[in-house]
Amino acid sequence: MPQLAWFSKNDKETYKLINEIRYAGIDGQAVGQAVEDAVMALLADKHIVSVDTNNLWYTHRHQNYHKKTQEAMATNADVIYQPGFLVNNMYCKCDFLVKNESWTYDLREVKAKNSIRKKSKAEPLLDDLIADISFQDYILKQALWIMYSWKTYILHLNKQYVKQWKINFSELIIKDDVSEEMMESSLIERIVETVDEAIPLTKEMLDIRYPYTGQDHLSYFWTPPPKDSVWKIPRIWAKLWSIYQQEKRRITDLNEVDIEWLRKSNWEESSLMTYVRLRQSWETSIDKDAITQQFETLKFPLFFYDYETISAPIPIFEHTHPWQQVIVQYSCHKIDEDWSVTHSEWLIESGQHDFKPIIEKLLQDLEHWNGTYVVWYEWFENKRNEEVAKMYPEFEAALMKINENTFDLMTVFSTWNYFDRRFQWSSSIKKVLPVLTDISYDNLAIPNGAIASGILSNLAKWLLPADKLDSITQNLLTYCKQDTWAMVRIWEEVKKKLTQST
Repeated sequence: MPQLAWFSKNDKETYKLINEIRYAGIDGQAVGQAVEDAVMALLADKHIVSVDTNNLWYTHRHQNYHKKTQEAMATNADVIYQPGFLVNNMYCKCDFLVKNESWTYDLREVKAKNSIRKKSKAEPLLDDLIADISFQDYILKQALWIMYSWKTYILHLNKQYVKQWKINFSELIIKDDVSEEMMESSLIERIVETVDEAIPLTKEMLDIRYPYTGQDHLSYFWTPPPKDSVWKIPRIWAKLWSIYQQEKRRITDLNEVDIEWLRKSNWEESSLMTYVRLRQSWETSIDKDAITQQFETLKFPLFFYDYETISAPIPIFEHTHPWQQVIVQYSCHKIDEDWSVTHSEWLIESGQHDFKPIIEKLLQDLEHWNGTYVVWYEWFENKRNEEVAKMYPEFEAALMKINENTFDLMTVFSTWNYFDRRFQWSSSIKKVLPVLTDISYDNLAIPNGAIASGILSNLAKWLLPADKLDSITQNLLTYCKQDTWAMVRIWEEVKKKLTQST
């Protein structure tokens, strides 16, 4: 969109912030490099020349990169790695050019994705991919002429691949011919013209020329919608744009006429009214009857447990597939019927690439599946259990029994049975916990799951400094323990609320 292109050229700090929010802190460059290295391994028997990026003057980097690419191609190599081309003030950087049997070059674009297509009957390429590869194809046709084969391939990860000892790159990487799916040149040219017209504009003129249409709040306003935004009302987005055009941005801006109009959507009337009413109210709301019914289903002993996982494009652990969320740590607080509390935990060792022992220890700590298993957002833990059950059938009965007897404590808050404006319209444990207790994550060395996952990944890869390993390990254990203790404390505080008079 023009706004994103404008930020990329005129406000790089904001552009960086947009990408950080959009990709949740994932190091896209490192992830992409890992998959490109895998493709490089597949091409190891060929003469590969990498474009030299040293000593590129920033002010003329595109011209210099184009020149260095020409120098690399003059070597007549089988593979040109990371070539860049400048044509009529348009620049693109490719992943690989690979010489074919006709002695022309094919374009091979590498993506660290398990799938490159939309989930539909036609299965077209994802929008961002078709735009990316089409632009490269458009430039190469002009830059290389007869040296370009007009054949374009996307190389991506095989989601069915399972690691068995050494990585088999030929099975890990899938090569899809997408040559017949390129955008028309005329469409690419119109997009380029739009971007060229937008970039010189002031931000004020840009907003006038391209007013917000409701399609991408983040790229337009460079921040996610606020928690009380009208866009947070589920399943009625088609109608919300009309509300937005009336300068009504927050749920508190809606009046009775607006609410009546929204009630005519296909969402249940009671759900809509509850959602809007609570978010317009400053009062705390506790549906004691509903929560009591939920809690009455719990059977002692209660096991409050939580997983920490890591995910990588190139599988690290045996028997896992690309991007699988692999369990590398857990914490469990057990409460018996006499209210005695015990804690258990487990964490992989540095360089450990087999996570089966962690599952064996977990099932011992969960004591033969004889109670209720309390989590926060059950989809995540249950999905991990299902994945492990497929990998290790001997654990299937136990893990499925755990799933069948799981209680999601988050539903007390996500279904609005317990609503407090101080939760900031969120059911995140990190928002609920400091409101109901005197505990928070603010003073922890590891304050959130994203940071924990990054450290755990380095632990698995044996990349943590030896002199800091003990302290880092303790910080990881403290963070995960806090997650399960937080659930215990929230459960206790909610139970107290149930016994208090209104």
